[in-house]
Amino acid sequence: MESIILASNSPRRREILSNFIDFKVISKEINEIKDDSFSPSTTVTALAFEKGIEVAREHVDEIILSADTLVELKGLLLGKPKNREDAREMIKSLRGKTHNVYTGYGIFKLSEKIKYVSYEKSSVKFYDLSDYEIEKYLDTLEYKDKAGAYGIQGKGSLLVEKIEGDYYNIVGFPIGKINRDLIKLFNFSLW
Repeated sequence: MESIILASNSPRRREILSNFIDFKVISKEINEIKDDSFSPSTTVTALAFEKGIEVAREHVDEIILSADTLVELKGLLLGKPKNREDAREMIKSLRGKTHNVYTGYGIFKLSEKIKYVSYEKSSVKFYDLSDYEIEKYLDTLEYKDKAGAYGIQGKGSLLVEKIEGDYYNIVGFPIGKINRDLIKLFNFSLW
């Protein structure tokens, strides 16, 4: 049995992975700079790489999983809101529109010279929300620490008209695709 370390403080990623395997959580703080001049896929894979490689250097014999999620609307990258006002502006910009959710992820095992990154993209369409609905959602405080200022797995599900792609990617951890890559890289599955 391989030893797994999740290089993420995200409660959502911990919850998803805990459905499949025992693991440790060890994460490092990085400077999450988002530059709209880079593609969303480049940005999330670079951030996932940075998060994972820092932990992998200290745990070379273990498999390290890392991830980073961003919301993209017409070329603009939306990360985690700074405060309620920032969250309000993000959700207002998304209402009635379709946006993309990108999650970059890394898989590392330095003792086997494995440094692998990839990403998943899904699309989400929001209802044409009223200001009242937006304020009610903000009152839940669920927007905190969430890319795009919402969590589809919670009360944020009421904002969403439809999705295309991997639901778990929108939550922030495309577990099915990660499992396929673990099989490819290590002949190891989360089963």
